[in-house]
Amino acid sequence: MLKQQKNYDFKAELLSVHKKNVRDGNILPQEDEFAFVNGVKIFVKDFENPVILTAVRDFEEYLFTSMNVSACIVKEADEATVTVSLGQDLGEGDGYMGYRIQTQKNSVKIEGYDDRGVAQALYYLEDLMSIRKAPFITVGTVARKALFTPRITQSPFGMYEYPDEAFQWIAHSGYDAIDLWLKDAYTDNRGCYIDVRLIAERAEKYGIDVYVQLYAQHSKHPDEAGAQEFYDQLYGELFEACPKLKGVTLIGEANQFASRDPAVGKTPFVANFEENIPTGKTSPGWWPCNDYPEWVEMVASSIRKYRADAEVIFCTYNWGHAPEKDRVALIERLPENITLMATWDMFDRYELGNSVENVWDYTLGYIGPGKYFTSEAIAAKKRGIKLMANSQTSGRTWDFGVIPYEPMPQQWIKRYKRMQQAHKEWGLAGLLENIHYGFHPSIICELEKQAFFTEVEPLETTLENLLRRDYGDNAPTVERAMALFSKGITHYVPTNEDMYGGFRIGPAYPLWSGVMEGLPATIPEQGRMPSKPHAMFGNAIYFGVYSPDLDAKNSLPGVRIFDEIVSIRKMEALINEGVRVLESIENPDEAVLKLVGLAKFMRNSCRTVLNVKEHYLLKQKLSIAGDKKTAEEVIDGIEKIVLAERENVLDTLPLVQADSRLGWEPSMEYTTDEKGLRWKLRQLDYELTIKIPTYRKANTLQV
Repeated sequence: MLKQQKNYDFKAELLSVHKKNVRDGNILPQEDEFAFVNGVKIFVKDFENPVILTAVRDFEEYLFTSMNVSACIVKEADEATVTVSLGQDLGEGDGYMGYRIQTQKNSVKIEGYDDRGVAQALYYLEDLMSIRKAPFITVGTVARKALFTPRITQSPFGMYEYPDEAFQWIAHSGYDAIDLWLKDAYTDNRGCYIDVRLIAERAEKYGIDVYVQLYAQHSKHPDEAGAQEFYDQLYGELFEACPKLKGVTLIGEANQFASRDPAVGKTPFVANFEENIPTGKTSPGWWPCNDYPEWVEMVASSIRKYRADAEVIFCTYNWGHAPEKDRVALIERLPENITLMATWDMFDRYELGNSVENVWDYTLGYIGPGKYFTSEAIAAKKRGIKLMANSQTSGRTWDFGVIPYEPMPQQWIKRYKRMQQAHKEWGLAGLLENIHYGFHPSIICELEKQAFFTEVEPLETTLENLLRRDYGDNAPTVERAMALFSKGITHYVPTNEDMYGGFRIGPAYPLWSGVMEGLPATIPEQGRMPSKPHAMFGNAIYFGVYSPDLDAKNSLPGVRIFDEIVSIRKMEALINEGVRVLESIENPDEAVLKLVGLAKFMRNSCRTVLNVKEHYLLKQKLSIAGDKKTAEEVIDGIEKIVLAERENVLDTLPLVQADSRLGWEPSMEYTTDEKGLRWKLRQLDYELTIKIPTYRKANTLQV
């Protein structure tokens, strides 16, 4: 049984980047292996390079902490058996983040094409030794380089939380950039002061670049008088405050560009109403407006006045539903010296039973790439514009909002292979690995790192090695369970109402009977649990009541909801089968027990989503019951579902008590911890003791 945790204990765990005592003392070196022994001398040629020095000291710490080996870093080559330096002509290691490791029986020569390559070489040696569970490296030569740059992530500790250990985790995972969401040069998106310059200075030592999304009104149209001066000031302040910024991401939703395209309305989105009646037009952030190219050109010119080599990333997120001809026409007119970021999987449609579904947000259930991405990738290649993917590949998507990672490596491998193919076919060069929910160090992140460097072994072999490292003799059983989870996620249905509903916060999501068409305005915050005061989005990023989305991007709610229920039931059953496989392990260790808890949380989230949908259907039936007998049967059904969901919440409580990372997400903070689940229990008790009896009383009234 796992020891109970308090909220945020997982952050204390993340402070230990190197696992203690990984070494198995019973393992001896083979004839074809180099052994790191106590007193081993490591000669560092480019000692003044901060990235190299940081990485070598990290390697020294790893040997001491994980392998019980004391190493000595020296500035002179005499008697050193390990040498670290920059080098060229590295074969397959020639390129960004490239490296070559030449291992002989009595020496190891590490060369990096650049300083980040040196760091990745050392991290790769750490990975090999952890799998071997001994400080031994097989004789031979390995040469590799990165396939993608930038690989942008956010902190595993939380939004804007960057202790040194966050940068260590980021660098070890192969990411080379972070993304800060700012209101201005000194204020983050929560409205709090942020020292962007200090973050960039500290990140630099780990070989990590800093990009910014500026959530500010880009209210000047390029044709307006003073527009260039306006953008010079907007971005001048940013780069004066932090001259080491690598680049900026332009995204319509964040920048609120005041387009004059007649196809769109006003900005912000809420301005598109006249006397509370929608105009029917969307905001420019949700459409490939015909004047975006001129705007991008002007903003890019402002940015490059302050840093000539700044990367300007133009993201087409949110307009995948627009006609291909409009999207491609925009790309054909974009300036050449920018990077185009298209979203990997969103907006694609597929058949589900008798329905058509739309991929609303990032999902592992859909391998991709979608037609939206493909069409823009082809257009970018034709123009010679650098291509990035909004890929969400670091172990998390929006399938489950408050879990650390999705333990579905077989499905991840399929996606990674598709991305490798996109790299070859369209020149896919960079990745946005995650958004505000960040990443959590996991076996999936390690698998991904190997996938996104040139290959040394099949990903399936890498997976086997990682599982054997973490689960020992139980690895085959764990792999079978993860295969079931991977099959299960293919039945996930990425609907707007569920990805911003039951799947967003799991079993803490409320089931309100209330008024059939939604909650009365008198219930605060639409029936959502109160937010944590320091959360960026808090409860504003999910719906308080299940409300089917009707916008012609997928089948009518009254048609597709039945196919969705069938599919999610299959998913729940497969995850539950994987749980049973894991629970067959005798004397499970902490690693197995944590995986069981994660899997049960996912299963229980599926059950919440199913209960919410069934509950909604019964509410609709109650509103048109027709007679008292039918109404009584429907009320009985509602009560049964509420009772079942109550048991589901109770079953989830010990899971979050044992793992403080479950139920937390950086922009929402804790929604589904013990406090959140007990809030849900009180909400269900209100339904059972007040609302449902009210329905029964109304159904039996006598004059």
